[in-house]
Amino acid sequence: MKTIITTIAMLAMLATAFTSCKKDKKTEPEAPAPPVNQGELITTMKVTLTDTITNVSATYVFSDLDGAGGNPATFGNSGADSVINITANHVYEATILLLDQTKTPTDTISNEVEEEGADHMFFFNSISPTGTTSYTVNLSGGTTIKYLDSDANNRGIGLETLWTANPNSSAIEPLKIELKHQPGIKNGTYAPGETDIQVGFKLKVN
Repeated sequence: MKTIITTIAMLAMLATAFTSCKKDKKTEPEAPAPPVNQGELITTMKVTLTDTITNVSATYVFSDLDGAGGNPATFGNSGADSVINITANHVYEATILLLDQTKTPTDTISNEVEEEGADHMFFFNSISPTGTTSYTVNLSGGTTIKYLDSDANNRGIGLETLWTANPNSSAIEPLKIELKHQPGIKNGTYAPGETDIQVGFKLKVN
């Protein structure tokens, strides 16, 4: 009888040990994957130029409120904002404002571009700027664009620039303003990354 009781006790201990092992082997639930950083919707680009000589400002607006495939995009009033006017030998402080006007209140996307400056850069006519700590673009018509802002790595962002039209600038030329998203691959050149927004203005030198 003692042997039977001992055997039963041992079997009970083994069963408990087996159950414990099964519990130990139970896998913990995996941590949820971090949310994907989705690209922001950009419906509007506003380019404001302030003449440093006359202190007169002008703003040029591109809007595409329902995105690609919907209603046509617009340039300000009756398309007038598609042509940016500057005067030869004048210097202009330029700022770019990006908005998502589908949200209430309007979301200022350029704030996020500034915060994530190490991953973003504006380009003009797809030209890689020259310089290392002072980035400058020389447009084919003679206008120069100098970056005034930079990221933590001293690479230009392009939300703030300085435009100078020399007296030999051509009268009018295409001006494509493009924001590229270059996470982890930004090196100051045009090639890396994908386009967040691209707008084709014209630049007229008077």
